[in-house]
Amino acid sequence: MFIMFGSLTRRLAVVSSISPPPIRLCNPIKTQQSCTPQITIRHATKKAGGSSNNGRDSAGRRLGIKVWPGTLAKAGSIIVRQRGKKFLVGDNVGMGKDHTVFAKVAGRVKMERSTKNRKRNYVHVVVEEEGAGNLASL
Repeated sequence: MFIMFGSLTRRLAVVSSISPPPIRLCNPIKTQQSCTPQITIRHATKKAGGSSNNGRDSAGRRLGIKVWPGTLAKAGSIIVRQRGKKFLVGDNVGMGKDHTVFAKVAGRVKMERSTKNRKRNYVHVVVEEEGAGNLASL
């Protein structure tokens, strides 16, 4: 029993010698002054920049009229690129799946408004007989 007690005291002595010394908050020489701990605060050297959600933009889609009224158009050429059906198809004109209006035959582009609804624009391609040979060379 005495042997166990002796080994226990040796273990406690080893543990107490390893632990760090207590931290003193005051200078023991200057006892007349108040013992407040001195804490240093580290300030930022750069101003914090906030994050933004608006930093992106996409390129323009190049929509609009590509071949103006009165101008010659080749077969298959794009006349109007649009979103939605702002311009509707007329004679000798087709519409793609993205609502692109294109010429089915070579001819002169003609645009007109509907008599029932002024907001509807119809696009036509009128074939010219005497200039049809010249249109193939365009």
